[in-house]
Amino acid sequence: MKVIVERKVTFVKIGRNEQILPLEIRPLHKEVVDEARDLILAGFLERFGFIDHSLNPDLNDMMGTYGKEGHMFFVAFVDGELIATGAVTKEDHRVGRIERMSVKGSYRRKGIGQRMLAKLEDSARACKYESLVLETNNSWESAIRLYTTNGYRFVSDDGRRCHFEKRLQV
Repeated sequence: MKVIVERKVTFVKIGRNEQILPLEIRPLHKEVVDEARDLILAGFLERFGFIDHSLNPDLNDMMGTYGKEGHMFFVAFVDGELIATGAVTKEDHRVGRIERMSVKGSYRRKGIGQRMLAKLEDSARACKYESLVLETNNSWESAIRLYTTNGYRFVSDDGRRCHFEKRLQV
């Protein structure tokens, strides 16, 4: 089953003067694959100071990887500029995994990550997932705060990553 998602425009406040710009979240399409990959890798480079491409094989064929049944990848735009990504992959028929959450540096702390997360959760519900799991680097405080304030329950810390879970109301 392939999920067809309607295009929705929400608004996000940008800058000190609280200028409101339209935020459009839509499914990944081939015309922006390179741009989405670059955004994700730039976030890794900024956060960790290096990129280990062996840890990111899905980025070599994003349309193939995220085009599978139960998988979905979204990109967010403000005035035509790609500023955020997020994906859900299928763990099993009842569980999805949040992955590839990334927001361009100049747009962080403006609610965009939260809007992307809500989009991913809505899409997971449409796929009849009962829960979502995710992991993030255990020193990434802003990501941990995003997930916990949005109802994700801490499950474990393996020394490098914190693991979270959220039961969805389908």
